[in-house]
Amino acid sequence: MKKGQIYAGRVFSAHIADYRKTAFTLAEVLITLGIIGIVAAMTMPNIIAGYEKKSTITSLKKSYTVLNQAFKQSEIDNGESINWEIGSFNATEYFAKYWKPYLKILHICGTAEECGYTSNTPWYHSNGSPEGIHAILKSWRESVILADGTFMSGFTYAGMYDNPDENNSEEYSQGASSQILVDINGGKKPNKFGRDVFYFVRVNGKGVLPYGYNDDDETIDKDCAKNNFGYKCAAKIIKNNWEIPDDYPW
Repeated sequence: MKKGQIYAGRVFSAHIADYRKTAFTLAEVLITLGIIGIVAAMTMPNIIAGYEKKSTITSLKKSYTVLNQAFKQSEIDNGESINWEIGSFNATEYFAKYWKPYLKILHICGTAEECGYTSNTPWYHSNGSPEGIHAILKSWRESVILADGTFMSGFTYAGMYDNPDENNSEEYSQGASSQILVDINGGKKPNKFGRDVFYFVRVNGKGVLPYGYNDDDETIDKDCAKNNFGYKCAAKIIKNNWEIPDDYPW
């Protein structure tokens, strides 16, 4: 064997030895993968929650824009909303004249099932208690699914809970209503106020505004909390510059 061949073989052997010294053992690989798994398990919930919050904001903002555009276009065609003949119409007739022509509607719901719900009272408060408002209640409200899958129910009459006192008792009232309930993902869960269900109101001369828009921050924060109803969570988000704050009942 020539001298050059012997030298090359020694160099090759040295490279193999260096590689063996720098390679990871199976135990080291498993430990590294374990650490990565732990970090992922700790961070993934926050990443998912962050994505869901951003998605909620985007959908809520879209609903807010769509409703206001429809409201303003209807005022152009039908005159100022203060003069709309709400008193002489039931919800179906009112909706057909003042809203239906200005919204992209997939279908009008005759039953809760047609709207994707398994119950006609499908929603829950922020505190987890059931909400008594019906998804479908003809003559009181008209309920539709919009083209993007959003559920919208326009009220002309309603009975609802409001203003719980310090002992969490409830006041219930019935009467003419300007409320609009929006479920941004239709019948999909969680069907919970502040998460995917929000209240707006029609306000003469102003448009569609979040329910509680004229309340102070303390009143809004009291309602939009984990131990309360969550009716005014849209107002909380909008007053916070379309951001979900840290104390939000997510």
